[in-house]
Amino acid sequence: MQFFGRLVHTLNSVTQMFTNPYRVKEVPAAEYAAHTCLRKEGRVALYKNGPARSWDCLLVNPQSPHVAFRLFQLDNEADALVHFEQYAGQLRPFYESSLQALSLEDLQQLSDCFRNHPTWSSAHVAVEIGRRENFRHNHVLRCVNSTDSEDGCTPLHLACRKGDMECLLELLDCHARVDITDRNGETVFHYAVRGNSPQIIEVLGRTPTAGLDHLSHEGLTALHLACQLGKEDMVRSLLKCQASCSIMGTLGYPIHTALKFSQKGCAQAILEADASQVRSKDPRYEATPLHWAKKAEMTRLLLEYGSEVNVTSRTADMALHIAVRRGRFDCAMVLLTHGAHTNARGQDGNTPLHLAMKHDHLDMIKAIVVFGGDVEIPNDFGETPGLLAARSSKGANRKVLLDLLQTVGTERCHPPNPDSPSLAPSAASFLEGQPSS
Repeated sequence: MQFFGRLVHTLNSVTQMFTNPYRVKEVPAAEYAAHTCLRKEGRVALYKNGPARSWDCLLVNPQSPHVAFRLFQLDNEADALVHFEQYAGQLRPFYESSLQALSLEDLQQLSDCFRNHPTWSSAHVAVEIGRRENFRHNHVLRCVNSTDSEDGCTPLHLACRKGDMECLLELLDCHARVDITDRNGETVFHYAVRGNSPQIIEVLGRTPTAGLDHLSHEGLTALHLACQLGKEDMVRSLLKCQASCSIMGTLGYPIHTALKFSQKGCAQAILEADASQVRSKDPRYEATPLHWAKKAEMTRLLLEYGSEVNVTSRTADMALHIAVRRGRFDCAMVLLTHGAHTNARGQDGNTPLHLAMKHDHLDMIKAIVVFGGDVEIPNDFGETPGLLAARSSKGANRKVLLDLLQTVGTERCHPPNPDSPSLAPSAASFLEGQPSS
């Protein structure tokens, strides 16, 4: 019977190893009295378990000497020795500085964290499992600014990612720095923006720091990122901390980012803080935010804050040119009703009407004509809007455009011929596909 008992015990042990050798289990300390202790460091010991043919790592508790926690049970001695060194070193600050003895659940969390994140410092681990009481241990204090993690983040980055205000405050009390960047060049402010707590940003920004306006490798400050993500509350908290609206990123200033992603609340918050941003120009096109507006509500907002409706970009285009080229009819209507010049020549000498004709956008064409668009103006290639209409218009639009051009009295849609100007065909005959008479 004794033999069968040992056999069952061995089979159970082997089965357990194959299921999860790292499952923490409470075991009687006396069970290991007859086993060989290979290594011991602090309260952690490694035993060779002969009957089970395994190497078992135990954590003993001086207050409860009769029981221990088995941290792992492995069938390979080399692996067991490596994990023993890891566990013995990383567990020490936690069992030495915890107010109460570590529970089985605590140890399982720690064990899983050690294995899932082998490069993390003890401070990272303390943040991950929310054990702020351990930050005062000397070993943890030495690691509060460690970047020994997979993505180069500090424990403070991790606290921001998790939104753990208590750990964050404890880390700041332990002199954690807010200007360290991870491998993507992001500070704790970038991490906080991705979270859900504007209060974390305000805590981080209590004292001035260069980290607040730091550009990541993607060319984004935390304010750019908040605008990209549409987080108005984060934008307002960053501005409350004196985040700069005038840091040039890859696309432009934060307000350009807000316009690119049509985040009205973010744009409005920036304009409330610094109305001059309405005149800021991006680095590529020297375009104002008005050029970037994709929706009518964004266009109206910028005009309310004094945006110049007819200011041009590096390519000589006004906001109206861009709205027409992109097919943003609602934006174009707002611009037209606020005095946009319908006959201004932009890139390649094209007027907004040239662009509308190229894209065969009938409603846009009608609106521009109603607001004074001239169908006779040639571009740099000598093309009139009528000629472009003849080339681009198809289907039902063709007949409507024919009638429209007849109504406004178009006489020319071919490039002007200096030798025989009287031979230029009429727009009507050209649109009909007939030779001129």
